[in-house]
Amino acid sequence: MRLSIAEVVKKAIDTSKREDKIKWLRDNDDASLRTVLKIMYDKNIEVLLPASEPPYKPSDLVGVEGMLYKEARRLRIFVKGGGYDNLNQVKREQLFISLLEDVDKDDAKLLVQMIKQKPLTGLPVGVIQEAFPELI
Repeated sequence: MRLSIAEVVKKAIDTSKREDKIKWLRDNDDASLRTVLKIMYDKNIEVLLPASEPPYKPSDLVGVEGMLYKEARRLRIFVKGGGYDNLNQVKREQLFISLLEDVDKDDAKLLVQMIKQKPLTGLPVGVIQEAFPELI
């Protein structure tokens, strides 16, 4: 079974050596993983959501660990220039809450961190840049 994006990120954070973090990220490279990391780490991206955790009910469904891979294309709704800049803000926030409730609970936590655009502890921007040089 495929690891969730949150599991890939957590394993990278938990890995002690910088080279091993980079290798792990490259070994688990995926467009959805890159999308989440780009929004989280690229300061040139403007997130069109409040940088706080919205009220949502974490999913308790089993087997949704891979859901974010399928749903990551929806992330463009929440960033400036993604084609949805004129979307009503309330609707945008409702769509984000819906996404959080659809994906694995750990992926939802990762998405909440993503909209805050703060580097994750244990995963500095330099590691992301080295793993995926053209990303940021």
